[in-house]
Amino acid sequence: MADGTSVTSGFDGLRSISVAKITLRLKQHMGSNSIFGGKHNVMPSDHPVVGGTGDFLFVQGYVRSSPLNLKGLMVTYKIEFHHYWPPFAAKTS
Repeated sequence: MADGTSVTSGFDGLRSISVAKITLRLKQHMGSNSIFGGKHNVMPSDHPVVGGTGDFLFVQGYVRSSPLNLKGLMVTYKIEFHHYWPPFAAKTS
């Protein structure tokens, strides 16, 4: 699940500043990622991870969003996660 907002930041309407909280419930990981960054509305964009909760508390990396379907005011995005857990945040068994 993703909740966030985006504000147009360019006069051409193609650039925006976005902030979002993405909640993940995977088989081995549960928690959320917070992202913040600029994006291009019709091209893939990378957003740095600026925070997290649960299993993603100390995660570092970025989230790539790519628009798949642009119809009117609705946009469908493909979201890719590129995460790195620093050694001090590794889970112990």
